[in-house]
Amino acid sequence: MLTRPSRRTSVVLADDHEIVRQGLRAVLEQEEGFEVVAECTTSEEAIEVVERSQPDILLLDLRMPGVGGVEVCRTVCERCPETRVVVLSAFDSPSDVAAVMNAGAAGYLLKDVHARGLVTALRSAADGETVLHPEVARRLFRCPSEGIPAMVEPLSGRELEVLRLMGRGLKNDEIATELWLSMSTVKTHVGRIIAKLGQRDRTEAVLRGISLGLVTVDAPDSPESLYGGPSHPSIPV
Repeated sequence: MLTRPSRRTSVVLADDHEIVRQGLRAVLEQEEGFEVVAECTTSEEAIEVVERSQPDILLLDLRMPGVGGVEVCRTVCERCPETRVVVLSAFDSPSDVAAVMNAGAAGYLLKDVHARGLVTALRSAADGETVLHPEVARRLFRCPSEGIPAMVEPLSGRELEVLRLMGRGLKNDEIATELWLSMSTVKTHVGRIIAKLGQRDRTEAVLRGISLGLVTVDAPDSPESLYGGPSHPSIPV
């Protein structure tokens, strides 16, 4: 049985379609640990509300009336660094994904994400992780994003081995077993890989490795493979 979260995660919903906001609110309000503190229908309103309420998460539609989602993301990340911006969009263009991730977004989900996938992704984002919808990951695997900085420093042979095992989805203890290394050594390698690739966490490091041709992996087949849990109805678009 899953342990229920003890801390409430505050969320602002920014989408100009009422039915989408209603669906999102319904999903989150039935989950213990979430609180929807405000809803917005324009880009400017989203920025204003986030500055005023300082939520843990801004769940942001990429295309709303106003300055646009990328600018909202950039502004919120600069003015409210404690707020994690997760984009929820109907579009999966690699250029859109690259733009918002470079603007500081913590994740990019599509509007057909299952309810359980959304909840799990938002919890992960609130914990400081980067989250991507499976189809977004697939598109990035096929068409690496542009505009992402190159490696800060080349990877060593061992670091490349570790990165490729990360790309296969292995955890640190599994990598340690595979390469006959200690857990502390693996953690050190993972930290160096993330730093050398100029990324924020292991998910971003693997994606950057794929875009550089260092890693070849099969994309996840379902939301469960990224977010876990059973399938639930999709959020209405």
